[in-house]
Amino acid sequence: MSYRQNDQRNPMDPGNPDRWGDFFLEMSERAVTAREFFDRALLDSLKKHFGYQNVILLAFDAENHFLSWITGEGLFADCEDHPYRRYAPQDQIRRRIYEDAVCEHLDYFNVSPKLYRSTDLIDADVYEASAHVRFLEENFRAHYSLHFAMGVNAYLQIVFLKSREEGDFTGSEQMELARIYSYIASAYRNFKKYEQARIVSEIHDEVILSGETAYLITDDFMHIMDYNQEALACLKKLLGGDIVSQIDGSRPCVWLPFLLSDREPYTVEKAHIHMIRNYTFRIYTYDRTYSHGIVDKYHWITISDHSAEKASAAPRRLPQLTKSENRIAGLLYSGLTYQAIAGELVISYHTVKNHVQNIYSKCGVKNRYELYELMKENES
Repeated sequence: MSYRQNDQRNPMDPGNPDRWGDFFLEMSERAVTAREFFDRALLDSLKKHFGYQNVILLAFDAENHFLSWITGEGLFADCEDHPYRRYAPQDQIRRRIYEDAVCEHLDYFNVSPKLYRSTDLIDADVYEASAHVRFLEENFRAHYSLHFAMGVNAYLQIVFLKSREEGDFTGSEQMELARIYSYIASAYRNFKKYEQARIVSEIHDEVILSGETAYLITDDFMHIMDYNQEALACLKKLLGGDIVSQIDGSRPCVWLPFLLSDREPYTVEKAHIHMIRNYTFRIYTYDRTYSHGIVDKYHWITISDHSAEKASAAPRRLPQLTKSENRIAGLLYSGLTYQAIAGELVISYHTVKNHVQNIYSKCGVKNRYELYELMKENES
C-alpha cells in the first residue's frame, strides 16, 4: 500500500489549481450536512483529492483511553485483542500529543495546525528499533508517521503513513499537510457549531417540558452555551454582578465544576440536585455519541428560586385528584418519563402531558421536582 496513489497529480503542482478548491468546498458541505465528521468518508476525501492512501483515524476519550481506529477497511473498535491495546503503553507519540493538548486546552474550535512527525519525537538512534516502527510495520506496512492532533484533548488523530522505501515526510509535504489540517479543522469547527446549535434546540424542548423558566446549557468543558435572563437574574443574586463576564461562552466558568461534580446530595429522575441558599439547581446530562466511541457530554441546568416562598407552619396537603391523575402522579413520583407513563397506561403521550399540567395546576407546583417534594411530604 503506497502513501500516495501513483495516478494522482501532486496537489502542490501549479497545474492542479482546482484540487484545493474542490477539497475546501467538500469540507464546507460536510460541515453542514454530515452526521459525523470523522469517519471513513473523510479518508476517502483525502484519497480522492490528494491521493493519500495510507491514512488512519485514531479515537480516544477526553481522558486518553483508546476507543477505536478507522482505516480504509472500516472501523475497528477497542477489544481485548486489539493491536493498539498491546502497543498503547509504549506509544510515546500519543503520550506527547495528549500532554500538549491538555496543557494548551486543545478543543474542537482550534484551527492552528498541530502536526507531529514521528522522527521528531523519537530519537534517531533508537527509531529503527522502536516499538512505534514495529507497530506501524506489523499493522500498516509503514515506517514513518505524521499525526494531526484534533478535538478536545486531541481525542482524534489523523495519522498519515509512509513506507521505508518512500522515506520520511519532507518539509514541502509537511507544509502541504499543515494546509490540509487548517481546512479540516476549520470545517470541523463549523460542524461543531452547527451540531451544538441543534443540540441547544433539542435541549430547549426538554426545558419547556420541565416547567422551569430559568435555565443554563453547558458543554462538559465548563463553557455556557446558552442561558436566559431568568437564570442570569438568579445567578446575580447568588454570585454577584460579575457573573455576567463569566457566562459569555468564551472561557470556562470557574464555578461550574462545583455544579457538575459527582458530589451532588441526591438524584431525582435522572437529575442531580444541588440546593444552594434559596435556589434549587437540577442538572441533566445530554450525551452525543459517535460511532468511533467518543461521547461529547452537554448539560442543561434549571434553577428554581425559592426566596419569595413564605414559610408556613401548616403542612402542605395534596389536593383531590382524579383516579387517572393519581395514577400518573404516582408514576411521576416513581421516576417514569412521560413516554414510559404513556406505555404503562396505554394512553397517548399528549394525554399524559395534559394530565400532568392539570396535576401541576391543582397542586400549585411548577415542575416535577416540586411535585416530588410535595408527595414526599404527604408520604411521611
